[in-house]
Amino acid sequence: MTQNFSLALDALRFLAALCVFFDHLSSAPFTEHAIPARLGAYGDIAVTVFFVLSGFVIAHVVGARERTARDYALARLSRLYSVVLPALAVTLFADSLGSWLNPDFYAAQKVLWRPVSAAGYAASGLFVNEFRGLGLDGLTPGSNAPFWSLSFEAAYYLLAGLVLFAPRRWQTLAIPGLLLCAGPTVAVLAPIWALGFGLYAWTPPATAPRALLAAAAAAGLALVVFAPELFGPYDNFGVQFPWGCGAFNRNLAQDYGVAFGFALTLVALRGLLGAGAAPHPAVTRLIRRSGALTFPLYCLHYPLICLACALSPFPADDPRRALLAAGVALGGSAALTPLCDRLKVMLRAARFRRGALPAGA
Repeated sequence: MTQNFSLALDALRFLAALCVFFDHLSSAPFTEHAIPARLGAYGDIAVTVFFVLSGFVIAHVVGARERTARDYALARLSRLYSVVLPALAVTLFADSLGSWLNPDFYAAQKVLWRPVSAAGYAASGLFVNEFRGLGLDGLTPGSNAPFWSLSFEAAYYLLAGLVLFAPRRWQTLAIPGLLLCAGPTVAVLAPIWALGFGLYAWTPPATAPRALLAAAAAAGLALVVFAPELFGPYDNFGVQFPWGCGAFNRNLAQDYGVAFGFALTLVALRGLLGAGAAPHPAVTRLIRRSGALTFPLYCLHYPLICLACALSPFPADDPRRALLAAGVALGGSAALTPLCDRLKVMLRAARFRRGALPAGA
């Protein structure tokens, strides 16, 4: 993977996180007409982009360094828990403070879909909060509704680990069992994650015309940008694929259309960015820091938006309320990102203490 293409992936990850952020910030009761509606139209689309990107990146790290089941498992767990543990703590603190100071705001369904419970925190901490085959119908840790997708992500990590490292006799029982426990929505979106994983093995030939690659990238991007118009009315012919704390129905035509468009864009960008001078070091640092912020922003923004809006002196239709909430959520996520990075290093270092590998291997 070239440096330029790696930087493009970081930039795309951060843009996807911003799409989820604006989707939530632009909705009531947080703000009303303070943010252009179009900015809030890409939340679900961005999650589909994340699934494709996740599969692609996992294929890269497995090929580069996570070559054993132990290395793979420890890397995935440290990646998740280095952000999830701080996010759970921040959610508990923010919800407790906000509901104490402004209980009426936290009574809104969009803020707390159901009462805060130990089960919501426990299921989310174990990444089974969306395992509808187990009867868990979208539990959340307090207000932190975006945790629904982490259950999907963890399931796909486990599925990939089973396929890559488990003996065949284990796969025949464990994979169907996992999908049954996870439920139909996790299962029906698994090929989107697998699409990203499979894309990593294919690079456009060096002889591919750049004009053709640019056209393919533009076409794929257009499919993503205009997905709300292209796929918005689709309802799975009445079949329910629930997700989230509100048991919403996934728009599968949109999910697969966006996945195809984004996959086309990724392939084309890989060919276009296969060579060339690296950007200015300042630009490189900015993109890398934005990429590092992506996962903390995704996991932390919702409870921070809730708290900021609950305590805001401005009404929902005042742009200053949107600016305040954005500053709290983005600033809080950026401030906690170094902590998450250090925690990830500490969790991964556990393999050295256990003697799995010599330090420095």
